[in-house]
Parts: sequence; C-alpha cells; structure tokens
Amino acid sequence: MQGGGRDRGIDITALTAGGKRLVVQCKRFAPHLSITSPDVQKFIRAAKVLHDSDVALFVATCPFTRDALDIATESGITAVHRGLVEEWSAGAVLSILE
Repeated sequence: MQGGGRDRGIDITALTAGGKRLVVQCKRFAPHLSITSPDVQKFIRAAKVLHDSDVALFVATCPFTRDALDIATESGITAVHRGLVEEWSAGAVLSILE
C-alpha cells in the first residue's frame, strides 16, 4: 500500500474472497465537501486502465455529487460514502465484496 503521488491513484489493492482483483481509493474530506465527477473519472482511469480491477471502491468521508454517483454507477465503481462507511464499520456486509 502506498500513498501520495506514488500510488497511481489507488490506495489499496487486494483480492476478494472469490479471487477478484480489488482496488480502493480513500478520501478523507470534511463532511461539507463532496466527491465530484472529475474525482471519480480520475479514479476510473486508475482502477480500470492502470490496475485492471474487477472490483473498484471509492471510499469517502463525505458525500458524492449526483454526477459523480451517476458516472460511478455507469462505470461499475462502488461509491462508499460516509453513511455506508459507518454501516460497514458497524458490521454491515458490503455485497460487492462477497
């Protein structure tokens, strides 16, 4: 795992329990900020082109804009916002990882 400019747009790489290639981008932003469409588009390039991922999660401590969510959905990216992070950390299953 790397951070900063050397991570090529990905914070975590792993394999799911089923052997799928998983990549994760994490953003720790203030709750009043949002993940925007350009943020998601940059992640898509890193996840799909540079890392050839099967499963891609964009995890953020803030909300995603509607455009960002639309692009994520269209591209097969799972957007994990603050509320879902809280549910996940409390034990909820994130079905994409099964």
